[in-house]
Amino acid sequence: MVPMNHLQRTGRRRHLLVVLMGAPTIIAALGLTAGEPWRFQQPDAALSIASSATSLADAIARDDVQQVYEFIRAGQDPNGLVTVRHPTLSGGRSARVSPLLWAVATGANRSLSMLLGFGAHVETVTLRQAHCLAKQLGHTGVARQLELRQGAPFREPCPTSPADGEAPLHALAEPE
Repeated sequence: MVPMNHLQRTGRRRHLLVVLMGAPTIIAALGLTAGEPWRFQQPDAALSIASSATSLADAIARDDVQQVYEFIRAGQDPNGLVTVRHPTLSGGRSARVSPLLWAVATGANRSLSMLLGFGAHVETVTLRQAHCLAKQLGHTGVARQLELRQGAPFREPCPTSPADGEAPLHALAEPE
């Protein structure tokens, strides 16, 4: 005959085991259920869909080096112009700039490194423009990276900031 005390301990162990195994499942189900109304209201939210850039400019703005590489590998010219639109950087209007200037404007340090290493042709004038833009926007790491690329500090001072209300990229953008 089994002592009553042993049966009680076995019952408690079984109960504890059921709770420990069932709790994570119940918590996960509640979490998924609670998240569905949010996903229904905001289907384009970052957690709802896989993040994928639709253009080279988009990949640079996200500083997604892998996607920047994929666009260039697929034939996108790292020296060609990209059309960008940003509420502050382009004043909400379309602007055509080089991928290098767009990387500087968005502070995409990793994408900038990849563009410089992958064949973006950079003339001294463009490098100086990019450096001034980085300083103007407060991207000190990007500005330093461009100085290193130059091999020496830029001697000429940067032009004054754009007039009030003028977007930083408009002075550097190509006409459409």
